[in-house]
Amino acid sequence: MIGSYRWNLVLGTLGFALTFILSIEYNFFWRTLMSSVYSFLIIFVAAFALRWILGTLIGLKPQPVSDSGQPMESQLPDEPVGQTVDTATPDDQDQLNEMLKEQLNRSDSEPFVPLQPKKLATVQETEAQELAQAVRHLTEK
Repeated sequence: MIGSYRWNLVLGTLGFALTFILSIEYNFFWRTLMSSVYSFLIIFVAAFALRWILGTLIGLKPQPVSDSGQPMESQLPDEPVGQTVDTATPDDQDQLNEMLKEQLNRSDSEPFVPLQPKKLATVQETEAQELAQAVRHLTEK
């Protein structure tokens, strides 16, 4: 979570005071006091939720706190492990050069022939009959 519970107390107290000041003129004292307490509780809990969401989104880790309430020195290593991604690719320059040399050494008598795959859309006559029989058999059941 970001910050400490003091933020919750400060925000809750501000909500309490604002609610109390704005509603004392129009309500009875006890009604104003109860509304202000409810406001304090709602804002206090909402601040916890907001701090948790922001801490999760940012990815902060909680700092260790000493007995006196002061944050301790972080014992984490200097280089964060798992925080960075190495985007360097291996050097394939030698392999690429060999492939280019092979293409240059190839005789020019071998012309380039594109692939000629079978047509997948055509169905032979016997296969069409078998498919029709299978469909008829399935529709009968």
